[in-house]
Amino acid sequence: MVHRLSTSAVQKLLIILCCQLNLFHGSVIQGVLPLTDELYPTFIQNDTMFEHVVLHPDPSVGWVYIGARDHLYQLDRFLRLELQDNTGPVTDNLECLPPVTLNNCPQAKETSNYNKLLLVDPYSMELITCGSIFQGICQKRSLDSVNKVLFSTQRPVDTQYVAANHPNVSTVGLVVRSHPNRKPVLFVGRGYTNSHPPISTRNLAQDPVFSYEETAKLAVAGRLSEYDHHFVASFAHGQHVYFLFYRRDLKSQSREFCTYISRVCLDDQAYYSYVEVPLTCRSRAGKTYNLLQAVQLGIPKDGRESQSSGALLGVFSTRLASSTEPSEESALCMFSLEDVNHRIDYTRDLCYTQMGKEGSIEAAYIEYEVKSNCANLPENTLETYPCGSDHTPSPMASRLPVKVETIFDSPSARLTAVAVSVKAGHTIAFLGDSKGNLHKVKINGMIQQVYSVIPIQHNAAISSDLILDSKEEHLFLMTHNMLQKRPVAECQQHTDCHSCLQAHDPYCGWCILEGRCGLKSQCGRGRRPGQWLWSFDMEQQCLDIQDLNPSNISREESKTVRLPVLEKGEFYSCFFHDSYSHATVIETGVACHSPDSINIPLVPPGHDFVTVTLSLRFGDVMITGKDFTFFDCTAVKQLSGSIPCQGCVLSRWGCNWCVHQHLCTHKPACEEGVIIYNQHVRGMTCELCSLPSVTLYNCSVGRSDCSRCHTADHKYGCVWCGGLLAHCSYSNSCSETIEETCPAPVIHSIEPTSGLLEGGTLVTISGSNLGQKPADILYSVLVAGVPCSVLPSLYEVSSRIVCRTNASGGEKTGQVSVKVNGGEFGLSRQTFSYLDPFVMGVSPEKGPKAGGTSLTITGRHLLIGREADLAITVGGVSYFLSLLFFLFFYFFCSGGRLIYVSGYNLDVVQEPRMVVTVTFFEPVSQNRRKKRSLSFLATKQVIFVYQFTERCEVNSSSLILCRSPMVDSSVWRSKVTVEFLLDNLRFDFSRLNPHVFTYEPNPVLQPLNQQDPFKPYRYNPGSFIQLEGENLDLAFSKDELMVLVGEGVCAVKTVTRNHVYCEPPPYQPAAGPNGKTHEKSDNLPEFTVQMGNLNFSLGKVHYDNLSLSTFPLEAQIGVGVGLFVTLWAMTYLLSAWLSCRRKSKQALKDYKKVQIQLENLETSVRDRCKKEFTDLMTEMMDMSSDLVGSGIPFLNYKMYAERIFFPGHRESPLRRDLDVQECRRSTVEQGLVQLSNLLNSKLFLTTFIHTLESQRTFSPRDRAYVASLLTVSLHGKLEYFTDILKTLLNDLVDQYVAKNPKLMLRRTETVVEKLLTNWMSICLYAFLRDSAGESLYMLFKAIKHQVDKGPVDAVTGKAKYTLNDNRLLREDVEASYTLSSIIFRCKKTLNKRVFTLGQCLVSYLEWRSGVAGHLVLSDEDLTSVVQGSWKRLNTLQHYKVPDGATVALVPRHTKHLHQDNQDYVAGEKTPMLEDADEGGVRLWHLVKASEEPDLPKHRRGSLRERERAKAIPEIYLTRLLSMKGTLQKFVDDLFTAILSTSRPIPLAVKYFFDLLDDQAGQRGISDPETIHIWKTNSLPLRFWINIVKNPQFIFDVQASDHVDAVLSVIAQTFMDSCTIAEHKLGRDSPINKLLYARDIPRYKQMVERYYADIRQTISASDQEMNSALAELSRNYSGELNYLVALHELYKYINKYYDQIITALEEDTTAQKMQLGYRLQQIAAAVENKVTDL
Repeated sequence: MVHRLSTSAVQKLLIILCCQLNLFHGSVIQGVLPLTDELYPTFIQNDTMFEHVVLHPDPSVGWVYIGARDHLYQLDRFLRLELQDNTGPVTDNLECLPPVTLNNCPQAKETSNYNKLLLVDPYSMELITCGSIFQGICQKRSLDSVNKVLFSTQRPVDTQYVAANHPNVSTVGLVVRSHPNRKPVLFVGRGYTNSHPPISTRNLAQDPVFSYEETAKLAVAGRLSEYDHHFVASFAHGQHVYFLFYRRDLKSQSREFCTYISRVCLDDQAYYSYVEVPLTCRSRAGKTYNLLQAVQLGIPKDGRESQSSGALLGVFSTRLASSTEPSEESALCMFSLEDVNHRIDYTRDLCYTQMGKEGSIEAAYIEYEVKSNCANLPENTLETYPCGSDHTPSPMASRLPVKVETIFDSPSARLTAVAVSVKAGHTIAFLGDSKGNLHKVKINGMIQQVYSVIPIQHNAAISSDLILDSKEEHLFLMTHNMLQKRPVAECQQHTDCHSCLQAHDPYCGWCILEGRCGLKSQCGRGRRPGQWLWSFDMEQQCLDIQDLNPSNISREESKTVRLPVLEKGEFYSCFFHDSYSHATVIETGVACHSPDSINIPLVPPGHDFVTVTLSLRFGDVMITGKDFTFFDCTAVKQLSGSIPCQGCVLSRWGCNWCVHQHLCTHKPACEEGVIIYNQHVRGMTCELCSLPSVTLYNCSVGRSDCSRCHTADHKYGCVWCGGLLAHCSYSNSCSETIEETCPAPVIHSIEPTSGLLEGGTLVTISGSNLGQKPADILYSVLVAGVPCSVLPSLYEVSSRIVCRTNASGGEKTGQVSVKVNGGEFGLSRQTFSYLDPFVMGVSPEKGPKAGGTSLTITGRHLLIGREADLAITVGGVSYFLSLLFFLFFYFFCSGGRLIYVSGYNLDVVQEPRMVVTVTFFEPVSQNRRKKRSLSFLATKQVIFVYQFTERCEVNSSSLILCRSPMVDSSVWRSKVTVEFLLDNLRFDFSRLNPHVFTYEPNPVLQPLNQQDPFKPYRYNPGSFIQLEGENLDLAFSKDELMVLVGEGVCAVKTVTRNHVYCEPPPYQPAAGPNGKTHEKSDNLPEFTVQMGNLNFSLGKVHYDNLSLSTFPLEAQIGVGVGLFVTLWAMTYLLSAWLSCRRKSKQALKDYKKVQIQLENLETSVRDRCKKEFTDLMTEMMDMSSDLVGSGIPFLNYKMYAERIFFPGHRESPLRRDLDVQECRRSTVEQGLVQLSNLLNSKLFLTTFIHTLESQRTFSPRDRAYVASLLTVSLHGKLEYFTDILKTLLNDLVDQYVAKNPKLMLRRTETVVEKLLTNWMSICLYAFLRDSAGESLYMLFKAIKHQVDKGPVDAVTGKAKYTLNDNRLLREDVEASYTLSSIIFRCKKTLNKRVFTLGQCLVSYLEWRSGVAGHLVLSDEDLTSVVQGSWKRLNTLQHYKVPDGATVALVPRHTKHLHQDNQDYVAGEKTPMLEDADEGGVRLWHLVKASEEPDLPKHRRGSLRERERAKAIPEIYLTRLLSMKGTLQKFVDDLFTAILSTSRPIPLAVKYFFDLLDDQAGQRGISDPETIHIWKTNSLPLRFWINIVKNPQFIFDVQASDHVDAVLSVIAQTFMDSCTIAEHKLGRDSPINKLLYARDIPRYKQMVERYYADIRQTISASDQEMNSALAELSRNYSGELNYLVALHELYKYINKYYDQIITALEEDTTAQKMQLGYRLQQIAAAVENKVTDL
């Protein structure tokens, strides 16, 4: 019942006290605030990955730009999509240069475009975008429409590659200008991907756009891969640009990663002012956070910005062990920009004036292995050159880091982003982490307070592009697929004062009279004291009710509420829920009257009170409030039920009980009778009566049988009521006979029905009346007559018994019986059997330890008991199966290549299989149907997945043989995954082997008879068959190739990419069973080639007689010329003889004899040419195959440079140490460093060179030496070296134009000519190694092989096989080697096997036979044969050493033997011969130097042969032609490699040829012959001839005299081919020129075409050339000892010191630059020279 009070009820006062409570005095860090993303603008794209975000520079426009993978997005201020442009994927490859096509880049494939740079150019109002494709080129786009491209280069030059072309390599940049009148530039920092500089300055207005000048970069002389910067950020402040990055500290022993900040002046286009300083972020406990993740500069917004103002806030992390990746441990550190700038300036000052030292400690140094050093310049250098100069050292680095302590640690979530706002002296940092949370931190010095942590996106790292808008009112947060715009102050989410102050947000506060949480500027009375409560003030308190008296009243009474006085003159209102009550301000508070009862909400049914909100309001704003309770004593009585008195006086509301009126009231007195007061007030109670309790019980529930019925509690009187429908009921309700004894047990089932003889089987017996408790059946259960032990814990009353069988003593079968104590006996219908299982066999008997083998176990009674209880244990030996390696890694798509899979215990495998999974992409429009394929629809393409399976064969326990599966050729270059399935064991190929399993395109073979494939191929026995095709060696070796001629095997000698050489059987084999025969055709053998699953039938083969057509053209020419000369001579003699003896029959007989001899000679020469050519080709092809593994023995760059620069020196001067006293070494080295800096002055260097060349005592040898020393000294600055070369070359051109321009560069008579030689050698080293070197090495090996195959005279150096007629051995002698040459060959063999030769430099040969037989073999001894004045050198034949004999190299143990550093080479060191006239003995080997050959005794009978040899010695000139024809292929290959334009022309060649063309054009030289001569003298004559004649300059080889003679002929031929003048050949022409007379015109055409192609190619810009030169400087900067070169160079300065000083003093510019003064300083330091200083 609900009661209402009348409006006339008495009102009373209610006193309420208010105050401001401080609710939170504990931890500053609050809990995570759950927010919904729907409150803020959000942009999500799930099909891409966001990389960068930037804002439009005009806040009123509000556009937002996102750079993502393959997309650009333009959003409005609410992050709604306005425009979108797709930037990828495109066809590209990391190694290819744009424009990329499949023709010039066959490895190109669909590649995603990752946005690497997204910048706004606020000066041109353009958007700059750079991606990872096409080597990182950039575009300019419109800020109004991102899909409008304003600039994009189609054919970029090398310097226009801006960003890193790898998705994981960082790139940062910024657009800035140094002065309002200057054009903006783009500063870029990029990590290492190729040869581009880490930091560069790029122009945005001049062509080529986005390129950089050669000096406008950070030059790295060391290896770029070592200086792998990971750039984090860049910013401009004042007149400087700063870059922040981390990389390994290469100067420390640990090479640990370190974070650096670098600075360079905005106007410094040469990076003279570049300095970098380490930053150390370390916790108080000593942990170092060395990997910078994000950084931002915080600058005050109060207009007090200065050059050094601001704070750098960076988030750092530690590094994962054994990885370069950051860990989850991270921290926040704050660096003062003023401290950083001070350290940078201090570093520069030390390096300029103190040699980089702070006391004795090196505090500053030159980084990146640049050939410069800290100097000792005047003390005011830093002020005089604030941005450095060309004479100041650079780039500089500090060894002293700027150290700070962490101010905030995040041990479990890596901090990934930071944004900073500095206002009114408060620094607020916004931090993003790797788990998708935003941390808001207020920083006050080194004290931080985290006041909010907001989840943005679960487990999605916040991008480092965390940016504030221009007013710093909104924050843009980005993850990999979401961008969200949030206000920096989220005050509006706090709806009351307590939550507002609890947030501790420094942006927020509670506006009291407006009743909302907001910024101070948004509060109307916010500037008045006490009107705006700052959220971050820990002492701040909300206006709250501290005390309420009374805290509750009856609905029927009215009282006054008192509140504290806020301000006089202000008026408040009290509201009890919605009931208004006037508030009167009094001295102690505010008094409010409670409303009438009719305005109070009704008490809800079932309750005795109602709670309303009592609020104090100012207008419509609630100032404070608290719950207030109205109770109803009448409702208390109603809820008390039968005990109203007790319920009334015990209630919490203070109700009293009127006994006589039976009334519960709030009044303190009753109208009549006795009152019992509330016990909380007076402590009185009343007596009450209690009512009886009743319990109802149903016997039949859950008691369906007799046993269960008897288990009921006896107090309920349950009995088993018999009859037809027996049941459990209450005793008084049973009308049938009460059964005191239960019926016999009933067994429904037993499980299992069998068990072991030994027992132990758990048997479950299910039924009814199985007893009332376990004791009833504990010992009365029998299983097949055997007692079964009951388990009481598993017993269920009446329905289940579980027992464990005992041992049966033998196999038996029987029923299960149960007897209840005092009851009857029950039997089961099922029987139980005791059985004895027996295992008869297991197959297989072994398997891998990893499992997967299917076992078959045979026996009897194996399934006993439950199946779940059956356990099979495989014991004994465990076989651990493993795979080790695979023999091949490249396979044709056709499959069938035999794969050898090696491992352990492989014979246990039952089902070995090889599975190849191929994944590739196709456009959606290509709708193909494939078997066994799965397709997944993606954006604009379909992903196809194919599986190809091939069964393998187990060969042994250690080997499995597999055939590579055949795949569709269309999947070539797709992703291939290979697995080996060994039963259930799976081996991934990629994890077992570092090589990549690759499918290659199928090979193609051409028919043998390409002219007419249907006709048989005519084969000449004794030669090789050459097959032509494509892709022949990509995935097959010569040992795997099966080539058949009918039933015979064609032995494969070598396989190349396009050729196969094989040797057929000597006689024509049978056609074989598969040979096809046709009518009217011979039964010829078929030529077939088997390559895995591929079978090629290339035509039939017909064995032919030997014919001239099988010879090489050169051999035919040799035979023809030889026969012509011989026939002409013999015909002339015979004609003269016949004219005198016409009637003589003897003449006719002699003529026929001569004719027969000539025919025999022709056949002999022809056979020899043919055999030698085929043998050489086979030998060289085998060597080519061997080179694949061992490689060509190229010299390293250091050895190459030393041999080129100093060819006439026995030992390179660079290998010597500084020849100075140890006490002066430091001073001398400092002086040499100053000399190095002085050489950087172009005026000094050119003056120095011209001064030296004007001296008469400065010889040509000195000129070449000084040029090489300068080359070494300037090797670290090849761009500058090239500039000097161009300047000197310009002077040289002027000099020769006045004389005869065709003579320029013909000789090396000036410094610049040697500089040019060295410059070409440096620039073409890579071309030699990558392109021409192989052909040159093959030619050298072919010459050496061919020359060494025949006899070589050790004394005269003449050889049977040569191209030089002066070195031709014109006698027909057999090869016999001197002992010295044998020793030399042995040493070479040892050298090839990497043995030490030091013990063999001076050694002799010892012939060992038997146990004690030792004979020393030497060139000369007492047994040497002496004939008159001639002594013959001993050979093995002299000692009669048989084949297979054992010889040994034995060192000579003597202290007086001179050890020559050079190995002895036969023919190179002709012994000093004594004059025979003075009684001396002359040595000879094969032929005597000045006499006719003296034949041995066994050949003296052949007088006709001697006479023929004397009569026509020119017959041996055919050997020259034979040698020439044999080597022709290798000579052609070399010339083609040098003069081919099919591959990229070396940049240096194009650049220098263009330079010569420009020089000729400037001077009006139009004669093409002159320009041709200049180019020939600069490249072929100055470089290629030098390399061809001296292969030891580039290879680790030695060229003997006879090999050098052959190379000289080839070099001369190359030089003749480069000249324009025609060479008239005649009878008196040298034979060497006659040899290549027919080839030189063809070579000349190649040279002319080469020059013409170079002229037509795109010009090489200075930027491209300088970029390539800078890369060379970096790659080889540490190879050469430049200090020794400077010291050698100084010797010439000292020699011509006065002349140089005079020349410098006479030049006014040099005087201003104080060059003479600086040279005097150097002289004083290096030599203690007394100068004018």
